[in-house]
Parts: sequence; structure tokens; C-alpha cells
Amino acid sequence: MQNLSDTMSDAESIIALQSKVTHLERHITEQDAEFYRLTKRMDTLSQLIQVQKAQMNALISGGSGDASEMPANEKPPHY
Repeated sequence: MQNLSDTMSDAESIIALQSKVTHLERHITEQDAEFYRLTKRMDTLSQLIQVQKAQMNALISGGSGDASEMPANEKPPHY
């Protein structure tokens, strides 16, 4: 039979383990949320890169995606 001090240490050990599990569960939840935010940011940045690539290709090829922009080899109108 266990004495009272062994029972208390077992109870304290269980409480300590429960506390650690709770902390780890919270940490996992926070990490999941951060990974989701990072994924969204990466998706947004990838879309911006694709838009910039298209704009660069349009400028390089002499055309432009926007009518207000001039082709790469054309001099400005004040020359």
C-alpha cells in the first residue's frame, strides 16, 4: 500500500503532465494559425510576382498591358 506522500507526488505528477499537455496543445494551435497566415501571405506574394512578370514581359516585348505606358524603345514625347 502506498503512503500519503507517494499519493501526493503521483497527484502532483499528473497535474504537471496535464499542465504540459495543455501548454503543448495551445502551442500547436498557435503554430497552425501562424502557418495558415504564412501560407496566405505566400499566396498573395506569388500572385504579385506573376503580375509583375507579366508586366515585365509586356515591357520587354515592346507592348504594354496599360495604354498609358510607352514601349521600351520609344522616346518620351518631349524629345
